[in-house]
Amino acid sequence: MNIAQTRRSGMLFVISSPSGAGKTTLARMVADSQKLVFSVSYTTRAPRPGERDGVDYKFVTDDEFSRMVERQEFAEWAIVHGNRYGTAVHAVNRALEDGTDYLFDIDWQGGQQIRRQWPTESVLVFILPPSMAELERRLRRRATDSPEAIQRRLDIAKRELQHYGDYDYLVVNDNLDRAHQQLNAIVEAARCSRAWCAHLAEELLGEGSTAGTGATVTPLVSAPHD
Repeated sequence: MNIAQTRRSGMLFVISSPSGAGKTTLARMVADSQKLVFSVSYTTRAPRPGERDGVDYKFVTDDEFSRMVERQEFAEWAIVHGNRYGTAVHAVNRALEDGTDYLFDIDWQGGQQIRRQWPTESVLVFILPPSMAELERRLRRRATDSPEAIQRRLDIAKRELQHYGDYDYLVVNDNLDRAHQQLNAIVEAARCSRAWCAHLAEELLGEGSTAGTGATVTPLVSAPHD
């Protein structure tokens, strides 16, 4: 059997960033290019223009969200800019069991919760803006918030940036195509990492086993370098 066809457990990719740094756009791009299942979060905030229920987010009331929290239905949830966001735990468990690679577009609080629950299955990426001035320009171009709300987002962004050390990779989004290429490279590298591919090597070692014949496997030792 070709070991490349061996079933493995799913991987959990987390993409976080301050508001306006471009994480949602990049998450959608890499989900499409790498065939990742995009996690659709539950949220209590109102839909923005063009957003579709069940596609961009699952929009619920505060009461509905609270009931889900009480029933422990979330793998992670957090309060972001006064609204609550959460990921259904059953969707994560199903992805891991089916060998599906899952992508989260969530903030640092959610990222920490995912890492605590699935430390070996998760890969965390933080998107950085090229500068705080550029981040402010992007927020103003969106024209969805008041000047006061934009300033609050910038203040929160500084606090969010302090958590960069919790992430495995940092990507600067100064050029969308380049940032997308870097995310593709991160996903492909993770899929080839020893953590996820060790079972393939073990399968090869187990092929054609000569157990009972007295044969042994001799490890290869590199010759010393002069």
